[in-house]
Amino acid sequence: MNLSKCEHCDSNNAMSPQGEEVVTVQFSANASHPEDLHLQHKVIQAWISAMGHSKTDILMIPLVICVFASLLATPLVLLAIFSNNSLRQETRYLLLANTLVNDLIYSILNTFIDILNTAGIGMPKVICETLLYVLTVAYCNGILTVTAMVVDTYVAVGWPLHYTSLLPHSRTLKIIVCIWILSAVVPSVIYIITLGTQQNPFSTLSICILPLIFVFSVLRRPLLKIYYSFTIIYFLICLVLIFSSFVMLYCKTKTSGIWAGNSRARQTYIIHSVLLVFYFFPLIVLVTGGILQELDLISYMTELWITLSMANMLMMIPKAVSPYVYALRYREVTKTIRSLAMLRHVRRVNPTG
Repeated sequence: MNLSKCEHCDSNNAMSPQGEEVVTVQFSANASHPEDLHLQHKVIQAWISAMGHSKTDILMIPLVICVFASLLATPLVLLAIFSNNSLRQETRYLLLANTLVNDLIYSILNTFIDILNTAGIGMPKVICETLLYVLTVAYCNGILTVTAMVVDTYVAVGWPLHYTSLLPHSRTLKIIVCIWILSAVVPSVIYIITLGTQQNPFSTLSICILPLIFVFSVLRRPLLKIYYSFTIIYFLICLVLIFSSFVMLYCKTKTSGIWAGNSRARQTYIIHSVLLVFYFFPLIVLVTGGILQELDLISYMTELWITLSMANMLMMIPKAVSPYVYALRYREVTKTIRSLAMLRHVRRVNPTG
């Protein structure tokens, strides 16, 4: 095969059985080996076929509902935290604010990418990869921050007299910065390698989805191993920290009677557990689906449905529910929101005041 004649080979437009045009992917065929080019073309065509013949548009409904719910409450909770000086000084509220900021970033970017995919609007690969990179960092940051919130609760209950000295405001800010750095380390490595192993990062990509991005890299297999290994290790570390904190927290407080009946502590524990399941379960499903697809145990269409279902529904549920749950559970946040609402009402009634 003469590669010099295929420097700008593009995948052909395909037509679905309903006569709808299937989105196309333009990619550089300047691969190092003909078999690499054939693999790229085969995988890309499989993803195009899956995207064109599936009815994934219906997944936009829960996505839009979750985004609307998140945009309705998250800015209000963030305003309550940052407008109250006492709340801004406490570790739990700063961690909560960081979680909500991450959730907001993830929700907006995920919705934007999904709208473009549904509409078949193409974008350069480098832009798609950058959006997916920021999306990955935001998701990792969210899980690490939720883990830090559980550990913070354990420290507050286990060492109440030393809590202020252990986690002052300045140290909390450093922890948040470290969380951002840890969240970006491995995604940054994958992002740089992916960009560096492409011949034409500015060619048009009409389907912006993470599994397809690895196809354009010469180091596809090594990158997938890094990605899956990092995800599994990342998940296990967070899970061990959360489980250990919950167990030690229960052991320290089981004789205090706060777990009896339908107590506030029991309610808080159940709510946090449910939210953590929604944060971690989609990650497990996505990694499992990706591994099964790499082993040819499931089809590209099945992985497409798994990926979009997790991204548009299960990953979005905690981001839509969290601001309401935490606003109701934290009395100080609720009071601040009410005071802001009352102040706005007074200004409306007495505009000259």
